[in-house]
Amino acid sequence: MTLGSMPHGPSILTRRQLLLLLAATARLEAADEDFWNTKPLSEWNAGDIYRVMNHSPWANPVQWWCPLPSLRSPDERPHSQLGPKGVVTWESAQPIRDALKTPLPRVFANFYVVGVDGVPSGSHSAGYLRRFAALRSNGKPKWSVGASVARELIRNSAVYAFGFPKGAAPIGPDTGDVVFEMELGQWMVQTKFKPKDMLYHGELAL
Repeated sequence: MTLGSMPHGPSILTRRQLLLLLAATARLEAADEDFWNTKPLSEWNAGDIYRVMNHSPWANPVQWWCPLPSLRSPDERPHSQLGPKGVVTWESAQPIRDALKTPLPRVFANFYVVGVDGVPSGSHSAGYLRRFAALRSNGKPKWSVGASVARELIRNSAVYAFGFPKGAAPIGPDTGDVVFEMELGQWMVQTKFKPKDMLYHGELAL
């Protein structure tokens, strides 16, 4: 059989071609993971906005749970001890404001602002709920601060925003996990934010 008459089979990638393909795929996936740093704001679609607001370094899905002395985390809860689901968002971060295209109320100037939806609040006001919200870091320096101001934001669902004085919560790119937690009656919610991942166009966005 001559070379010209050989049947055409599936092409086989060389090792170098395969490595280049894998590298290109990894770059595309990485770009997609943090599209907010690579995709112009004017090109964000509904799916992009949803991701920023629900699954990003500035937004964590959460579920309220009922603390018990013998159990230390929501993963250990029996189903009957799990409460409403929601999202905790770092409302003062520029990516969140860009996604929403609205400014925060002026009362939040010079505050880190964290928003919570899915709060099992009943008829409680934002001012009442403020007393149960806290932000803390176990790194260096170690600190803990309660919310000073609170407002209910107008969205598709009730979002309670809590303001924490920036001077009492020193956060930099090298700060370890920053924990938001809130305990309301029998219910508690807790989530961690990682400042090292909260970079927006090269700057820490809080």
